[in-house]
Amino acid sequence: MEPLSLTAGAIATLIFSKALEKGSEKSVEAIFDKIGQLLNLIREKFQKEGVEGKLTKAQEKPSEKNKSRFEQELTYQMEDDEAFAKKLKTLMDELKSDKQVKDIIIEDSKIQGGAEIGDVEQTTTRGGSVTQKVVTGVEVGKDLKIGNVKQRS
Repeated sequence: MEPLSLTAGAIATLIFSKALEKGSEKSVEAIFDKIGQLLNLIREKFQKEGVEGKLTKAQEKPSEKNKSRFEQELTYQMEDDEAFAKKLKTLMDELKSDKQVKDIIIEDSKIQGGAEIGDVEQTTTRGGSVTQKVVTGVEVGKDLKIGNVKQRS
């Protein structure tokens, strides 16, 4: 795992970034959703530890001093709670990924006769949200035969 201070620094930069104030596209919505999850996780942890004021103060007055105090507290909390640190890192990794991974073999098709699909293996090695589908939204006029299907992520 990377040093916790680097992760806490990346989280602080993300939370207090002016660039996040712009945009409302659907791709941006997914990012805002993950950031919301990140903030909720931090807020819950800080409330539990009685230090929520550091987050609130940094949000209301994002001066370098307040952001630094928040980052320092976040680092302490991550050092003391490995499960919390892992959850934060997972959310950050998901934010770093470009987009949701979708593996689809056949989708939204009309097959007038029968169809036969050989063995199918889908393996996704990226982190983040993964959707794997072999056959979905398909109309088949006769029989549909599919070989062995293996999906891994």
